[in-house]
Amino acid sequence: MKKIKLSKPAIIAIIIVAVLIVGFAIFLPLYLKANAPQRELYAQEKIRFIAYGEDLGSYNLEELLALEGVEEKTFKDIYDTSASEPVEKTYTGIELKAVLKALNIDMTIARNITFKASDGLNKLYPAEDVLTPDNVFIAYKVNGIEFNKGTVTSAYTQEGEDGGPYVVIRVSDTFSQHRCKLLTEVNVG
Repeated sequence: MKKIKLSKPAIIAIIIVAVLIVGFAIFLPLYLKANAPQRELYAQEKIRFIAYGEDLGSYNLEELLALEGVEEKTFKDIYDTSASEPVEKTYTGIELKAVLKALNIDMTIARNITFKASDGLNKLYPAEDVLTPDNVFIAYKVNGIEFNKGTVTSAYTQEGEDGGPYVVIRVSDTFSQHRCKLLTEVNVG
C-alpha cells in the first residue's frame, strides 16, 4: 500500500474541519433544547407576551382579537427584498399597540420590544416605534391570503409570502428586512 503524504496546510484544514464538526455536534442539541419552547408555540400558532419579566400568557389569533380594543385592520406596506422590486401590498393584522394596551402593559416605562421567532431569530424595536399610531402590526394575511408557514428563499415569488402564521411589520421601514417572521414571542422591557 502506498502512503499518502499530506502537506502541512492539508493537515491544518483537516483539523479545522474536525473541530467544526465536533463543535456543531455539541452545540446543535443545546440550541434545539433551548429553542424548544419557541418551536412549540409556533406549532400551536400562539404568541407569548412578556412584560418586564412577567409572563402574561400565550394567545392564538382568535384570543387576541377577543381582547378589548383589539381589532383587525388592513394596511398597506412596501414589500422590498434584495431579490425583488418594491411592491405595495395590502396586509391584514392587529396593531401591536392595541394588544399591549389590552394586556394592561405600562408602555410609559418601556424602552424596547423584542420579538422572538421560532427559528431563534430576535428583532428589537424601540418602544417609540410601537407607540406610533398605525406603525407596528402583527400581520397574518397579505393581499387577503394567509402567510405561508415556514421560510423559503423563493418567498418573494409567492403571492402569500412566507414566515407565517404571524409576521411583525413596521410600516415605517424602508425595506422589508426588519420584519420578524415566524413570530412566537413579544417581550416588553
